[in-house]
Amino acid sequence: MAGAPEPEVTSRRRLVVVLARHVAAAPDRVDPAAFAAAALADSYEVAADLVDVDATIAGPASAAELLYPGARLLPADAPLAELVAVAAESGYAEVVFLPGDAPDLPGLVVAKLFKALNRAAVAVAPERGGTGCVALGVALPLAEWAELPADLDTDPRPSLYRAAPRRSKVASTPDWHRLRSAEDVLTRLDPALEGWEETRLLLSSRR
Repeated sequence: MAGAPEPEVTSRRRLVVVLARHVAAAPDRVDPAAFAAAALADSYEVAADLVDVDATIAGPASAAELLYPGARLLPADAPLAELVAVAAESGYAEVVFLPGDAPDLPGLVVAKLFKALNRAAVAVAPERGGTGCVALGVALPLAEWAELPADLDTDPRPSLYRAAPRRSKVASTPDWHRLRSAEDVLTRLDPALEGWEETRLLLSSRR
């Protein structure tokens, strides 16, 4: 109809929180603190580069210098449930948690997690070759039955499957590796893969 207002376009606000407490392991001849900081910076860049997504870090005061303008540093040791509550109070519809030890994580892995949250209450990207997860996402408000783990070192899917009213409420998405040991650093990082510049720079200085 002529003169009718344009329909309002609404979007779901999305947040990614990188957990600095998950520390990348350094290989020989690389300073552990410097390597952990580089991996955290690269892990945050993965989140910050996503379109229509806000990104922040839950970490120490020193991590604030990595944040883009407008991002607010979250408490370093806050349980996931507490961080979920903060995201919900801030008006987000979805929140995804990433570890600080996945500097080469493809953004597509996170994008698929957000896509899964269109239907599921919780989505998990498992840790390749490990016992935890490389990403954990929840739709907000958090479902009453969804009890979250303390961190990303435990795969929560078995307990979530038991608690969910329907199995489809818990989604699994493609896996990826984390750098939880020096062997992981040397065998899993692919020099041909784009990104992880800070981590790559430190490894190049090792030679």
